[in-house]
Formats: sequence, structure tokens, C-alpha cells
Amino acid sequence: MRTSTFRIILSLMALGYSFTAWATHQVGGQLEMRALGDVPGHYRIIVTNYLEDGTPGIARQANTGNLGVFRKRDNMLMLTFTVRETAARQPVIFSNEYCAELRNLKFVVLTYEADIQLTPSAYSDAGGYYISYQTRNRNAGINNINDPSQTGFTFYLEFPALQQNGKVFDNSSPRFAPINGEYICLGDPFTFPFGATDPDSDDLRYSLVTPLNQKGTGNTQNAVSPAPYPDVNWLSGFNANNAIPGSPTLSINEQTGQLSVTATQLGLFVFAVKVEEYRNGTKIGEVRRDFQFLVIDCPPTTTPDPAVQIKNQALGIRDATICRGDSAVIQATANSNWNYQWRRDGINLANATGTSITVRDAGEYTLVVSQKAACSKTGNSESVIITVAGADGKLNSTGHLCATTGSVRMQVAGSMDVTYQWYKNGQSLSGQTTDSMVISQPGKYWTVLTLQPLGCISRTDTLSIERSPAVQAVLQSATGSHRLCPQESLALVGSGGVSYSWQKDGQILTGTTDPNYKAIAAGVYSLTATDTYGCTGVSANFVVEQIPPITVRLDTIPDMCGTNVPVVTLQGSPPGGEYNGPGVTEAAFDARTAGVGEHIVTYTVKAAPECTGIVASRMAVVAPIPTIQLIDSLITYKGNTFNLNPVYTGNPNQFQWVSSTYLDNDTTANPTITAIQDDITYTIDVKNKSGCEAKDTIHITVYERVYVPDAFTPNGDGMNDFLRLPGIEAFPDAVVTIFNRWGEVVYLSRNGYATPFDGTFNGGELPTGVYPYSLRPIPGKPPIQGRLVLIRDHP
Repeated sequence: MRTSTFRIILSLMALGYSFTAWATHQVGGQLEMRALGDVPGHYRIIVTNYLEDGTPGIARQANTGNLGVFRKRDNMLMLTFTVRETAARQPVIFSNEYCAELRNLKFVVLTYEADIQLTPSAYSDAGGYYISYQTRNRNAGINNINDPSQTGFTFYLEFPALQQNGKVFDNSSPRFAPINGEYICLGDPFTFPFGATDPDSDDLRYSLVTPLNQKGTGNTQNAVSPAPYPDVNWLSGFNANNAIPGSPTLSINEQTGQLSVTATQLGLFVFAVKVEEYRNGTKIGEVRRDFQFLVIDCPPTTTPDPAVQIKNQALGIRDATICRGDSAVIQATANSNWNYQWRRDGINLANATGTSITVRDAGEYTLVVSQKAACSKTGNSESVIITVAGADGKLNSTGHLCATTGSVRMQVAGSMDVTYQWYKNGQSLSGQTTDSMVISQPGKYWTVLTLQPLGCISRTDTLSIERSPAVQAVLQSATGSHRLCPQESLALVGSGGVSYSWQKDGQILTGTTDPNYKAIAAGVYSLTATDTYGCTGVSANFVVEQIPPITVRLDTIPDMCGTNVPVVTLQGSPPGGEYNGPGVTEAAFDARTAGVGEHIVTYTVKAAPECTGIVASRMAVVAPIPTIQLIDSLITYKGNTFNLNPVYTGNPNQFQWVSSTYLDNDTTANPTITAIQDDITYTIDVKNKSGCEAKDTIHITVYERVYVPDAFTPNGDGMNDFLRLPGIEAFPDAVVTIFNRWGEVVYLSRNGYATPFDGTFNGGELPTGVYPYSLRPIPGKPPIQGRLVLIRDHP
């Protein structure tokens, strides 16, 4: 069936006009990560960049670029590397060269490459990794994003952990097909193959996404920085699923990657496609490709309708098989008003612009025809399928030959009517005539294929199978010792593989695949190391011997009262250990050096010189000798109730008062003396928890009342110059008030009688006379009242 398609221009051009010749020459591109297959972790990183040719920007385009590898989980930078331009810049071929020349459409493909070596064990994070390449700028004439001339690109690729479950995980990223130079005609249905292939036959799923901008600001051309990367800013009404307005809008087939749109708006439109890679239903990677389409108004000319056929074949035959080295001619209707462009597998072929084409390669061939003098709709021929029989095949292999074990399964892609003969080291292998073979010996293998009935003969590439070196499993202790100390573990260290299995006394130790193991029991240990290919090696036995345990003791240290005591000899067992602690010298404890306090004294003995010492400890208590602050004597009144309030130091916790008369509790620190009646002497005896002792005594004198004399003679002769009140000292809260004959207070003493009355008032002598008084010994009790005579008998 014939279909019409429309040119998609990979360009940085304003709507319908020639391109702006300045630095905004970037068109799009993508990344590829290709496993080289020789050494695990060896990859070729390919940057494909589409640019406008013939501009100042392309002239200044660098031949190197910087990329970064990052861990997805935390965006940690793992590696920075540089790619270099590796091949001649290839032109993008337009099926309508007339239209391309008319609009000055000249585009080139730049390819940058770098081979990098990644250590699989260092790339084992389950979250995976990503690679990014940043560059700038986009075309100023783009019609669906904001400020395009200041918007850059981030090419982005994700890949899985390179080591999973202790084994190397082989994978290459999806590979996008080359690009044709095409444009879209306004209002006409348009489809375009935008799919990729996967070298590992993983499942691919496609979706439209928002293109990524360059991270950061300024004019940095090629910075290396981690995600997240900003999206481009869509103009109003545009988004990832409406990048090109249409009915329907631009969409993509999730399974095939085919793009479809019937455009309803002229312009230059940028978009991006994400292809996700799935293996066994689990996503393992993704690649993004930036691109842009130009929509133009095509003149309403008649669409060419080319007819093609295989030369020397009957009309209607659409496929042919040729032997390798032979050719077939596909020819089309000749029309001098037409442009011709032949394609193989949807890709425009260079210099294939005639009415016929001679083909030698397998593929699906089509012809695109357009009017010579117009940018018009094109006509597509029906497909012609060419199969090349006897084309060199490629051997695929799985498995590995270890030093003494292992097998490899080799297979060549088979087809009907093909016979096979396998060879090893130049000798045919008897009975090996199928499309696959399992071998267990090294050598150089290939297969000769014969296609019937044509008799085309070809051979596959040669697969060199070698045994890997023996896995050298090594087991030793981290300390160099094979003895296990009591109450400790012995660190065992393995090497020689990427994962490990531990055995003790011939039994597998479950739960550990690490190269390190802590042995906590004596026995015979061994280690099986597994390398990246799954090959194993067993270490020599490592015998762990148990050092007999010891019991360390330290005799009790008696408490000491104060520091002025003899040195204590320490007793520990078994002998040969070391004493430590405050005040400890060799095997002696000196309280003078240690000082008052509770001191931890240790005795440490090693079961063997390499072992950690086993420690016994005791508390050496140098207790303070208690002290008692208590007045020697006091005077009180009969019937008084009070406390003595002694002050203690030295942490006493035992108290004994003698006698116990009048005391509410004779074993407390501060008993209450209740209603004392007679003179008495108390002795307090205290001890602390260490048995350190102190004593003190107090005598209490008890007065029954206060005696007030009838008269006193303040003559200054040193005799009876003050009013003496015998017994007043027993009443510390007494209030004494003396009045003159008019009732005025001439003397007042509160809280006892500390300053006796001397017969003066306000600095002047009071005259001879009778003075009333009031004496209240105890607050709240009735006062004693009376009169006293002040006699002055001056010479």
C-alpha cells in the first residue's frame, strides 16, 4: 500500500524561513552506553549531536565534551570523563534535496566517544546510576518554549547496577536509529519511525516527555553537575503531550516508538522522547532523545505515485534472496519531473537519488519521490525486502569456562533451510550440525552456514573461548594470629573473589557473603571465593585455637577512715597481672595519695600476650572522719522546747544521743528537746557507713524565771551602774520596756537583753525616780510588771 509522508527538518530555523546563522546551532541528540564485551565494566559512551551546518556556531563547535556519572540514590558524582569527536561529520540526508537547498537546510551529525572502565563492585547500588551531558543553545525561532535562544540541553541516560547479587550484570543501553531530514505538511497525517533497538533484546517502552534544559545559568557550554535537571519552560498551551498542536496532536506508539501527528499550526516545535528498558518486567534503564520538527504549508500539488520492482522478477514480487557478494537491482518508474531518494530500513541512503538502485545489503528498501521544483507532498513506494543469504553471522554465547569447570553455550541465529557445521581450532566437529552447541573446552570456534537451495555459504565470526585463571581464595586472620582469646572474636579476612561462602568444621555458615568474618569459636575454617564469572576457589583450612579462659579476682579492700592510715597491700589472682587506680603503686594502695573519696582499683590479667586483659575491680573507700559543730553550752528557761541544730561533715548516717531525757528521738541527727526542766548534759556519738566515728558534748543550764531588782545606781562608779536581770539569758526572745512617770518609753530591748539599761535616754541621764517596767520573757505569755528605783548619788 502506498502512503504519503512529509519532510521533518532537523533544524534550528524560524518558521518557514532560512536559518539564523549564529551560535544557536544545536538541534538535538542522545547518549548511548555500549558494552564492549571484553572485560566486565568496559563501556563505550557515545554522544550523538545534531547541529546546523554552515553557521559560526558549528565552526566553533568543540571536538571534546565533558560527562558525569552519578549515583541515583543521592546524586553522588562517581566519575567525570571526556568524550572526543571520533568520525567525520556526516550530513543529514533529505529526501527532497530541492526543498532543503531552497531553505538552506544543511545539517550534520557529530559523534563523540570515550571508552571507560567501571568497576562493577563499585557500581552495585540497587537504585542504579545515570550519565548526563549538558550543552547549549537551542534555536531562537522555536515556537513552543520560552526564551529558546537561552535554553540549553541535557542529554540523559540511566543504567542499572553493574553488579547484582554478587554477579556482573551485563547490559547495553537502547540504540536510536539514524535520523532522516524531513518536514511536516500542515493539515496532513504524518508518521515517522522514531524507535530504537536493544542489543540485549530487552523490552522497550516509549513516551513523550518534556525536554531537559541545561542546569545553571550563564554561558557555561559544557558543565558537569548532578540532577535534578530543569525542564524547558513551555509556552502557554504546550506540554509534553501537546508539543505540536494538531488533530490529533503529536503522539508516540508506546511499543514501536512511531510518531504521529496531523499538524494544525505552522512553526518549529521541540519535543523529547524517553525510551525505557525493561528486563523480566523490571525497569533497568532509560535514554532520552531531543528533537524538533518544522511544520510548513505545502502547495496543493499532485502527489507522485512511484512504482518499483526487482529487475528480472515478475511484477508484484516484493522480496528476493541473494547470496553474499551478489547484488539485486530495484528499479522505479522514470519521470524527469521527479526527485528520487532511496531508503533502507527507513533511512535515506547517500547518493541514492536515481531511478534504480543496486543493492547488496539485506534490508527493507523503499523509494521516496517528490516534485523537482516544489516543496510538496511526497509519494512513497511499496517496500521491497532483500535477504542476503550467507551473510556473516554472529555467534552469541552464554556461560563461562572456569579454570577446571564450566560450560559455554554458543548459538547462531538460525533460519529455515540452513545447515550448520561447527569448527574448533580449524577442525570440523563431528555431529555438530545444529544452530547451537555447548562446549566445555577452550578453543577458537566458528560455524559454516549453507543456505539451501541457493547453496550460499558463509561463516560466523570466530569466538575465542578461554578458561579464566583459577580463583585464588585466601583466608587469613587480620592480626596474623590463629588463636582465639577468651570472651573475644578473631577477625578472619578472605580475598580472591567478589562474594564468599564460609565453612566451619565442614559446615556452611549461613547469613554471610562478605570477605570478613568474626570467629567466636575454635574450629577449622575455610572459604569459598566466587569471582565475577561465577567461578569458585576454596582456600586452605585455617585452624582457630581457643586460648583457655582465666578467672581474675581482686580481694576486697577494707574501708579507711581518713588518709592517715597504713598502706594497704592489694591481693589479686592469678599472679602476673597489673594493678591500676588512684593511689595505686605496684601492688599497694596509699590513701594519702588517693585522697578522700571512692576509688576504683583494677587488676588486669591477659590470658595470652595478644589478648585483651580481663579486669577485676574493687572499690577503695577512703572515708572522711566525721566532724560535729555544736556549742559547748547554752542557757534556756524551764519548760522550753527547742532543737540544738548541730552541723555535721563526713557523711555520718548513725546517731546516738546520751542521755535521752527530754529528747523525742535519741537516734536522729537533730532531735527535739521537749519541755526541759533541769540542767542536763548531752553527748552525741556519730558514725558514717565506713564506721568512722566522732563525739561531742553540750551542757544546758535551765533557769526557772528572770529576777528584777528593786533599784540600781548608775553613778559611774563601776558598781551597779547597769540594770542587771539575772536569768534573762534563758529567754532569747524576751522584750524589756521601761517607762518614765508620764508613761513615755525610755528603754526598749527586743529579742533578749543584749544591751542592759544604763539609766540614759537619747544620750542624757535620766533623773532619780521611780520607773515602771514591763518584762515579757516569752512571746505570747503575760508580762511581768513592776517598778524600779533609779538612784543617782553623785559625789
